[in-house]
Amino acid sequence: MVDEFQHFYDKVSHKVMHHVADWLKIVVDEARIALVVSGIPTCRAVLDQNEQLAGRFLAPISMPRFDWNNDDHREEFEAILAAFHESMSRHFDLPELDSEGMAFRFYCGTGGLIGYVVKMLRQAVWDALDEGRKVITVADLADAHQRSVWATDGIVGIRPFDLSASVALNELSLSMAAQVGVKAEEPAPKRKVATRKKWKTSQILSAQ
Repeated sequence: MVDEFQHFYDKVSHKVMHHVADWLKIVVDEARIALVVSGIPTCRAVLDQNEQLAGRFLAPISMPRFDWNNDDHREEFEAILAAFHESMSRHFDLPELDSEGMAFRFYCGTGGLIGYVVKMLRQAVWDALDEGRKVITVADLADAHQRSVWATDGIVGIRPFDLSASVALNELSLSMAAQVGVKAEEPAPKRKVATRKKWKTSQILSAQ
Protein backbone atom coordinates (compact mmCIF):
# COMPACT_ATOMS: atom_id res chain seq x y z
CA MET A 1 0.00 0.00 0.00
CA VAL A 2 1.33 3.44 -0.99
CA ASP A 3 0.06 6.29 1.18
CA GLU A 4 0.40 10.01 0.46
CA PHE A 5 0.08 9.21 -3.25
CA GLN A 6 -0.60 12.88 -4.03
CA HIS A 7 3.13 13.55 -3.78
CA PHE A 8 3.48 12.00 -7.24
CA TYR A 9 1.74 15.18 -8.42
CA ASP A 10 3.54 18.52 -8.47
CA LYS A 11 1.02 21.12 -7.28
CA VAL A 12 3.21 23.99 -8.46
CA SER A 13 3.61 22.92 -12.07
CA HIS A 14 0.37 20.88 -12.09
CA LYS A 15 2.29 18.01 -13.67
CA VAL A 16 2.65 14.38 -12.71
CA MET A 17 6.12 13.04 -12.02
CA HIS A 18 5.85 10.64 -14.97
CA HIS A 19 9.20 8.95 -14.39
CA VAL A 20 8.04 7.97 -10.91
CA ALA A 21 4.62 6.87 -12.20
CA ASP A 22 6.30 4.75 -14.88
CA TRP A 23 8.53 3.18 -12.22
CA LEU A 24 5.44 2.31 -10.16
CA LYS A 25 3.83 0.75 -13.24
CA ILE A 26 6.87 -1.52 -13.65
CA VAL A 27 6.77 -2.47 -9.96
CA VAL A 28 3.09 -3.43 -10.26
CA ASP A 29 3.77 -5.58 -13.33
CA GLU A 30 6.81 -7.36 -11.94
CA ALA A 31 5.72 -7.82 -8.33
CA ARG A 32 2.35 -9.32 -9.30
CA ILE A 33 0.79 -8.32 -6.00
CA ALA A 34 -2.22 -6.22 -5.10
CA LEU A 35 -1.41 -2.53 -4.82
CA VAL A 36 -3.50 0.07 -3.01
CA VAL A 37 -2.70 3.77 -3.22
CA SER A 38 -4.30 6.40 -1.03
CA GLY A 39 -4.13 10.13 -0.46
CA ILE A 40 -6.02 13.38 -0.71
CA PRO A 41 -8.20 14.05 -3.81
CA THR A 42 -5.33 15.55 -5.84
CA CYS A 43 -3.73 12.10 -6.00
CA ARG A 44 -6.29 11.18 -8.68
CA ALA A 45 -4.42 13.45 -11.07
CA VAL A 46 -1.57 10.93 -11.08
CA LEU A 47 -3.83 8.27 -12.60
CA ASP A 48 -5.88 10.68 -14.71
CA GLN A 49 -2.71 11.75 -16.54
CA ASN A 50 -1.28 8.26 -16.97
CA GLU A 51 -3.62 6.02 -18.94
CA GLN A 52 -1.47 2.90 -18.67
CA LEU A 53 -1.11 3.22 -14.90
CA ALA A 54 -4.82 3.96 -14.49
CA GLY A 55 -5.63 0.75 -16.37
CA ARG A 56 -4.01 -1.25 -13.58
CA PHE A 57 -6.42 0.04 -10.92
CA LEU A 58 -10.10 -0.49 -10.16
CA ALA A 59 -12.55 2.36 -9.57
CA PRO A 60 -11.50 4.67 -6.71
CA ILE A 61 -13.18 4.70 -3.32
CA SER A 62 -13.77 8.18 -1.93
CA MET A 63 -13.97 8.74 1.83
CA PRO A 64 -15.15 12.33 2.39
CA ARG A 65 -15.45 13.87 5.83
CA PHE A 66 -18.66 13.01 7.66
CA ASP A 67 -21.57 15.40 7.23
CA TRP A 68 -23.71 15.85 10.35
CA ASN A 69 -26.74 16.83 8.26
CA ASN A 70 -26.59 13.48 6.46
CA ASP A 71 -28.44 10.84 8.53
CA ASP A 72 -26.27 7.97 7.27
CA HIS A 73 -23.06 9.91 7.93
CA ARG A 74 -24.20 10.89 11.41
CA GLU A 75 -25.14 7.33 12.34
CA GLU A 76 -21.81 5.99 11.07
CA PHE A 77 -19.88 8.68 12.94
CA GLU A 78 -21.72 7.82 16.16
CA ALA A 79 -21.13 4.10 15.54
CA ILE A 80 -17.38 4.73 15.26
CA LEU A 81 -17.43 6.66 18.54
CA ALA A 82 -19.36 3.77 20.12
CA ALA A 83 -16.65 1.35 18.99
CA PHE A 84 -13.96 3.56 20.50
CA HIS A 85 -15.95 3.78 23.73
CA GLU A 86 -16.39 0.02 23.93
CA SER A 87 -12.64 -0.51 23.59
CA MET A 88 -11.54 2.30 25.92
CA SER A 89 -14.13 1.53 28.62
CA ARG A 90 -12.38 -1.77 29.30
CA HIS A 91 -9.51 0.19 30.78
CA PHE A 92 -10.92 3.62 31.71
CA ASP A 93 -14.01 5.14 33.22
CA LEU A 94 -15.05 7.75 30.66
CA PRO A 95 -18.16 9.55 29.32
CA GLU A 96 -20.40 7.90 26.73
CA LEU A 97 -18.61 9.06 23.60
CA ASP A 98 -21.51 8.20 21.32
CA SER A 99 -24.27 9.89 23.31
CA GLU A 100 -26.13 12.46 21.23
CA GLY A 101 -24.69 15.54 22.93
CA MET A 102 -21.14 14.18 23.22
CA ALA A 103 -21.09 12.90 19.63
CA PHE A 104 -21.96 16.37 18.34
CA ARG A 105 -19.20 17.89 20.46
CA PHE A 106 -16.78 15.42 18.86
CA TYR A 107 -18.08 16.38 15.44
CA CYS A 108 -17.61 20.10 16.10
CA GLY A 109 -14.13 19.53 17.48
CA THR A 110 -12.88 17.28 14.69
CA GLY A 111 -14.90 18.44 11.70
CA GLY A 112 -16.05 14.88 11.08
CA LEU A 113 -12.49 13.73 10.36
CA ILE A 114 -11.76 10.38 11.99
CA GLY A 115 -8.02 11.05 11.92
CA TYR A 116 -8.54 13.89 14.38
CA VAL A 117 -10.81 11.74 16.55
CA VAL A 118 -8.04 9.15 16.78
CA LYS A 119 -5.36 11.75 17.61
CA MET A 120 -7.52 13.30 20.31
CA LEU A 121 -8.47 10.02 22.01
CA ARG A 122 -4.88 8.79 21.79
CA GLN A 123 -3.72 11.96 23.52
CA ALA A 124 -6.34 11.52 26.25
CA VAL A 125 -5.17 7.94 26.85
CA TRP A 126 -1.49 8.97 26.93
CA ASP A 127 -2.27 11.67 29.49
CA ALA A 128 -4.20 9.24 31.68
CA LEU A 129 -1.40 6.65 31.55
CA ASP A 130 1.26 9.26 32.34
CA GLU A 131 -0.71 10.39 35.39
CA GLY A 132 -1.68 6.89 36.50
CA ARG A 133 -5.40 7.61 36.10
CA LYS A 134 -8.16 5.14 35.31
CA VAL A 135 -10.62 7.96 34.63
CA ILE A 136 -10.94 10.19 31.58
CA THR A 137 -13.26 13.12 32.13
CA VAL A 138 -14.78 15.63 29.71
CA ALA A 139 -12.19 18.12 30.98
CA ASP A 140 -9.47 15.64 29.99
CA LEU A 141 -11.03 15.37 26.53
CA ALA A 142 -11.06 19.16 26.29
CA ASP A 143 -7.36 19.32 27.11
CA ALA A 144 -6.54 16.53 24.66
CA HIS A 145 -8.53 18.30 21.95
CA GLN A 146 -6.67 21.58 22.40
CA ARG A 147 -3.32 19.83 22.17
CA SER A 148 -3.99 17.43 19.32
CA VAL A 149 -6.29 19.08 16.78
CA TRP A 150 -4.69 21.62 14.48
CA ALA A 151 -6.74 24.77 14.13
CA THR A 152 -6.14 27.48 11.55
CA ASP A 153 -6.63 31.16 12.30
CA GLY A 154 -10.23 31.92 13.03
CA ILE A 155 -10.98 28.41 14.30
CA VAL A 156 -8.76 28.54 17.38
CA GLY A 157 -11.69 29.61 19.56
CA ILE A 158 -13.59 26.32 19.17
CA ARG A 159 -13.92 24.69 22.56
CA PRO A 160 -16.62 22.05 22.07
CA PHE A 161 -15.77 20.18 25.27
CA ASP A 162 -16.28 23.18 27.53
CA LEU A 163 -19.39 22.07 29.43
CA SER A 164 -19.97 25.61 30.68
CA ALA A 165 -20.84 26.60 27.12
CA SER A 166 -23.63 25.06 25.11
CA VAL A 167 -22.84 23.66 21.68
CA ALA A 168 -25.92 24.30 19.60
CA LEU A 169 -26.73 22.63 16.32
CA ASN A 170 -26.88 25.62 14.00
CA GLU A 171 -25.30 26.95 10.82
CA LEU A 172 -22.48 28.67 12.73
CA SER A 173 -21.34 25.54 14.59
CA LEU A 174 -21.55 23.42 11.44
CA SER A 175 -19.68 25.96 9.32
CA MET A 176 -16.91 26.20 11.93
CA ALA A 177 -16.68 22.40 12.06
CA ALA A 178 -16.35 22.32 8.27
CA GLN A 179 -13.23 24.50 8.55
CA VAL A 180 -11.38 22.07 10.83
CA GLY A 181 -8.56 20.46 8.88
CA VAL A 182 -8.94 22.82 5.93
CA LYS A 183 -5.78 24.60 4.89
CA ALA A 184 -5.82 28.36 5.21
CA GLU A 185 -5.92 30.40 2.04
CA GLU A 186 -2.56 31.86 1.15
CA PRO A 187 -2.62 35.64 1.30
CA ALA A 188 -2.60 37.28 -2.10
CA PRO A 189 0.74 38.89 -2.93
CA LYS A 190 0.75 42.62 -2.47
CA ARG A 191 0.89 44.59 -5.69
CA LYS A 192 3.77 46.93 -6.03
CA VAL A 193 2.65 50.49 -6.31
CA ALA A 194 4.45 52.33 -9.07
CA THR A 195 5.99 55.55 -7.88
CA ARG A 196 6.61 58.51 -10.08
CA LYS A 197 10.13 59.77 -10.35
CA LYS A 198 10.55 63.11 -8.72
CA TRP A 199 12.25 65.69 -10.89
CA LYS A 200 14.13 68.64 -9.60
CA THR A 201 13.39 72.04 -11.14
CA SER A 202 16.93 72.25 -12.53
CA GLN A 203 16.49 68.88 -14.27
CA ILE A 204 13.23 69.98 -15.88
CA LEU A 205 14.76 73.21 -17.16
CA SER A 206 17.85 71.46 -18.49
CA ALA A 207 15.69 68.88 -20.27
CA GLN A 208 13.91 71.62 -22.14
